[in-house]
Amino acid sequence: MNKRLALAIIPTLLAWTAAPAVAANLKEIFRAARLHDMRFRQSGASYREARTISPEARSAFLPHVSAQADTSYNDLTSKILGGSAGFVFPSGHFTFNANGYDVSVTETLLDIQALYAWRAAGDTVRAARQRYRLAKSDLVLAVCAKYFGFLLARDDLRLRHAEERALRAEYASAMRSFRLGRAPITNANEAQAGYEAVHAATLAAKNAVRLARARIERMIGGPAHHLWPLNMHRPLPRPHAGALVVDEARALRHNLVLQAARAQARAAGASAHALAAARYPTITAQAAYSYSRAGNGEFGFGTILRDKTIGLDLTLPIYQGGELSAKSARASAAAYHARVTALRIQRRVQFDVRQAFLNVRNGYHEIHALKAAEKAARVALASERLGMRVGVRNNVDVLRAEQAYYRSRRDLARATYDYLLGRLELKAAVSRLTAGDIERLNALLHPPTAPVPGNGGGPRRTPRP
Repeated sequence: MNKRLALAIIPTLLAWTAAPAVAANLKEIFRAARLHDMRFRQSGASYREARTISPEARSAFLPHVSAQADTSYNDLTSKILGGSAGFVFPSGHFTFNANGYDVSVTETLLDIQALYAWRAAGDTVRAARQRYRLAKSDLVLAVCAKYFGFLLARDDLRLRHAEERALRAEYASAMRSFRLGRAPITNANEAQAGYEAVHAATLAAKNAVRLARARIERMIGGPAHHLWPLNMHRPLPRPHAGALVVDEARALRHNLVLQAARAQARAAGASAHALAAARYPTITAQAAYSYSRAGNGEFGFGTILRDKTIGLDLTLPIYQGGELSAKSARASAAAYHARVTALRIQRRVQFDVRQAFLNVRNGYHEIHALKAAEKAARVALASERLGMRVGVRNNVDVLRAEQAYYRSRRDLARATYDYLLGRLELKAAVSRLTAGDIERLNALLHPPTAPVPGNGGGPRRTPRP
């Protein structure tokens, strides 16, 4: 085998064996992203950590039972100096065992601070749950955005290649016309300028495809080959018939960002009430039983003791140097800040829903307009080429018609992907975006049938850009 050929093949083989290729459709990309995306996994870990807060706060109202046991070996030497005339304490060396145990039960009867702390913990857990659901929705949106971003870059590269070939042919035709004396040199210069500009745009489009693929591979943690293209001939889903007012009302009830902010505001309010309630009394009930036995002692005799107690404990803080008031004031300020934040998010959600709704409606009509414009540009290009053959048009006219035609095609592709992403953004604003939308979008794709320059969708022998 040729040494140079072997050196060129070895890096490719190493890249294939290092990580398995991921299946190309949107569904498989999303499945891989769920396993690899660290932001999504971090949100899941945060939610699991937050779920432990509520049982910890609830434990303040449940009985606390504790038991203790002890045993010891004692080696005692006692020497009594003096003593009473009526009773003489023995002196000497004693060895004996001592053991005992005790069991106590404590039950909280009144603790207003713990009650508010429990409520704050519940709202904190609800806020964490909403943020975890939001992370799922954001992952769906991010996967679709990166996938459609790659498809748009690949379509742009394919159109740039086609435009480059057409302008190269127009430049050659203009040069032939100039050599034959049928056209001025300015036509050839303009055709060359257009070709060079498109050639530079093609190089930039190749780099854009590489970057778009790298973003997907970073998200899924492996190579992403054979990505399925969008079937442009299938009808796009129409905008939903719901009114804007209905979407705004639904967003105000179900938007995950707003729900998390409201839960956090409630948690901050409950925490403020808990610190304010620290000055209230707490009442606990206690019951205990203890047993101890000593075989001997320093007075020369052993003991057996049994103790049973039951009672109530009242604790009332009177003055702690202003600490309780300072903490309560700080918690109240934090609760007010959380309420203002929730109000700001509510207004932003209303604007986002309105903007997404109008973008979706405008995008759907824009696609139909661009389809008509693309068809008109195609007819105009055919007319200009026919006019050049009969002598009523020149190369410059055809050049401009070709540029307008390919520009209309690029605009149509960009509007199509923007429309699909706009629908997802509207669903995300209303918090209706789920993994089921991946299935519906995946149905709009189709397997690649032929390799496209830079698409990564053909056979493996097709070079990547």
